[in-house]
Amino acid sequence: MTLTGISWDHPRGHAPLVASSQLYEQLTGVRVEWQKRSLAEFGDQSLAELAQSYDLLIIDHPHVGAASISNCILPLDEFLPASTLEDLSNQSAGPSFSSYRYGARQWAIPVDAAVQSACLRPDLMTSDLIPKSWDDVFELGGMLKKHGRYIAMALCPTDCLCSFLSISAQLGSPVREENELLVDVNIGLRTLELLRKMRDHFHADSLEWNPIQLFDHMSSSDHLAYAPLAFCYSNYSRESFRKNKLIYVSPPGRENTVLGGAGIAVSAKTKHPKESTLFAGWIGSGDIQRTVYLASAGQPANFVAWGSEAANELTNHFFLNLSYTIKNAFVRPRNSGWPSFQTHLGETVHAFLSRDAEPRSVLSELQEAYFLSRKNFKTP
Repeated sequence: MTLTGISWDHPRGHAPLVASSQLYEQLTGVRVEWQKRSLAEFGDQSLAELAQSYDLLIIDHPHVGAASISNCILPLDEFLPASTLEDLSNQSAGPSFSSYRYGARQWAIPVDAAVQSACLRPDLMTSDLIPKSWDDVFELGGMLKKHGRYIAMALCPTDCLCSFLSISAQLGSPVREENELLVDVNIGLRTLELLRKMRDHFHADSLEWNPIQLFDHMSSSDHLAYAPLAFCYSNYSRESFRKNKLIYVSPPGRENTVLGGAGIAVSAKTKHPKESTLFAGWIGSGDIQRTVYLASAGQPANFVAWGSEAANELTNHFFLNLSYTIKNAFVRPRNSGWPSFQTHLGETVHAFLSRDAEPRSVLSELQEAYFLSRKNFKTP
């Protein structure tokens, strides 16, 4: 039997799925063939469309509300034993498992866990300089510039969105599904102003970078010493992945930064629901996540792997350093209207930073767009 799956195009996203599937075929005779899509498509592409062509889908948790309405993926609690789901919930890296639970159903099993965090080049700055607050960040930036070095951010539209959510949550106005307003007006304005201050003081290419581009540049050149907020990639903390290794640490404020990662879902169109759901439960298990999945460039979502001494030796203490941050991560809304709104939010904040628009008018437009998206969404 052969199942088909769609992943995302990065060693962290694709390689561990392929390696784990090879082991699964040896154990069960069930083959899983994986194809890739881009990181941007992973965040934006319609699951209903993908579910027409694949048995297994690697998905982003903000899409589960829309998926539950379209009935394009299967609720895994109908197929996997309650004991298996309970074990996976108890072993979750922070809210990774619960982020795929919506409308009292479990729509995916987390296989990859990430959170917006900070990182540094240890050869360009010492750990005692790691900022604890945003004021500390700008103070560090001034100090680094004296030595020809910079702070940088990932501020492409998708990451503008996530940074806006992280900062507004840290300032005390998290974006929740039940909010009538996107954010408190004063906190929304403070968030936009802080992002604009980053644009003015950080490396000029920050507006063009996603995390992969940022970390590729940071690990290959010698002028980016620190990044305060971007989704973490353990690959860059491993030996020989790039010219220089990065160390990931808690971001300023430590708590309420956006949860990332990926989960494995099963298409409602699959002709093999039993085999597909069994594979999803298997690859999310602690034994697989801490061994073949981790060893093949993966970033597990199972905390059994995060607590492994071998995992932390392999990744320069990546998992140990970020355990507190992911346990206290901020989970984005997941209602059916959120995916399209979050795209609009990211593009609007990016345009604000690119064109230097007036913050109050930008926030007013976002508040109105959020109200409309919330007014129109459906619940499962």
